[in-house]
Amino acid sequence: MSEKGSPAKQPSDVYQAALLPEAPQFFHESSTNQLAVAGIQRNRLELGIACGCTPKSLEIDVDAYIAEIAPELGISRGKALEYVEVGIQLARMPRLGAFIKARAHLPFAHLITIARATAPLHDPEVRAAVEEEIARFVIPRKHGEALRGVRSLHKFLQRVIEEIEPQLRPKNLPGDVDPLLPAGEREIVGESIGFEDGDNFAEVFMELEKTRALEFKATLESISTSAGCTRVEALTHLIRGTAEAKIVLNLYCPATEERPRTAWLGGVGWISQLATQAWIDKVTHIRLLADETAEGYAPTESQRAFVKGRDGTCRFPGCDVPAELCDIDHIEPYDKERPEEGGATETPNLHCLCRRHHNMKTAGLWNVARDRDGVELWTSSSTGKKAVSLEDGPLAGHGRYTFDKRGLRMTQALEEYNQYRQELIEQSQKLVEEARKGEDTDTPDTPDTDTPDTEEPPNANEFGF
Repeated sequence: MSEKGSPAKQPSDVYQAALLPEAPQFFHESSTNQLAVAGIQRNRLELGIACGCTPKSLEIDVDAYIAEIAPELGISRGKALEYVEVGIQLARMPRLGAFIKARAHLPFAHLITIARATAPLHDPEVRAAVEEEIARFVIPRKHGEALRGVRSLHKFLQRVIEEIEPQLRPKNLPGDVDPLLPAGEREIVGESIGFEDGDNFAEVFMELEKTRALEFKATLESISTSAGCTRVEALTHLIRGTAEAKIVLNLYCPATEERPRTAWLGGVGWISQLATQAWIDKVTHIRLLADETAEGYAPTESQRAFVKGRDGTCRFPGCDVPAELCDIDHIEPYDKERPEEGGATETPNLHCLCRRHHNMKTAGLWNVARDRDGVELWTSSSTGKKAVSLEDGPLAGHGRYTFDKRGLRMTQALEEYNQYRQELIEQSQKLVEEARKGEDTDTPDTPDTDTPDTEEPPNANEFGF
């Protein structure tokens, strides 16, 4: 088991609290729409089947048991096995299981994703620690929040398990292959380049892991823009070495860690520890991101990087399109004729929208409002239905100057000031000692113990120090 300690943490009552009447509900739970009600009923029926398929003992032969229940349900062997997997894992994580059975808010695709990711966790302490962390995904943070998709759930479970027990991290989904795997293994899991000759054209097709594909695409787009040519021509320039490419890929890491365990790569999401180390070595520029304002309509490059890192995905409720593939949209429309009237180009008024949902917003099919905490409330113009969207990127919650952050900033400023002050005192004492050890002991010079001329200390006046 990993030394990273989280398994020893005592479980909280977060699941019990989420069952209280006043607890937040997902959008599809709180809706009175008949389809939403039918969806919950479907979830509850499939939960019942999964629990009914749970074997009384794990010592039972798998093939014999599946051969028995599959015909009874009229389903395939594979589907029957999925029900069994879900039933076993819900029994092994009783707090999570009781919560899911009570709410019945998770579709079966989410349940099997959880079951397969947690099946290798045989250590009870590790399993309990992961069970505690899963609450952050299956319990809504705000009332009306849209449930995130299966791919987001899988990546979330990867991060959680890698933090607690790295050796049991779930494998990547197809297309999300670890870039540091040996080349032969990459080919096995899906990377390939193929050619197919036609009458007039030859078709070239390739499958690349996401980080490599992202870099390749950015390179082609850079050459295409600078040379004013198509991507095909850009590829030719790249092969021949007749063009230079300058690309910017944003890697989000904590500023407080020199070598972070995991990082977030724009266009890919959270990447593995091995991939993080490889990408850290490629970093050429570092910048600190926060809320900011710009003149005019077009956001600055820094604003774009911050908004993408803050949102993580398209901000339409339940949409998993990566932020790197989204447009940067003004929440309150920018008035090009009268900019002073509102719709400023400032990061609190900007968000990421995929092209489909951007067009829906522009057409007035959905309206959106954003509060000071970054929560977005979306309202359907035709039905009046409301759904909530929350920030989901590595910079979620950053950039806003809260009282907590002010207190931390005051502490940091004071620590820096006093550290600098102590260094000056020690420097002065050292000068005195050196002067006393001088050769002229008969008439020693009176040492000047005043603070030596140096650069100004860190500014602490902001907080009245």
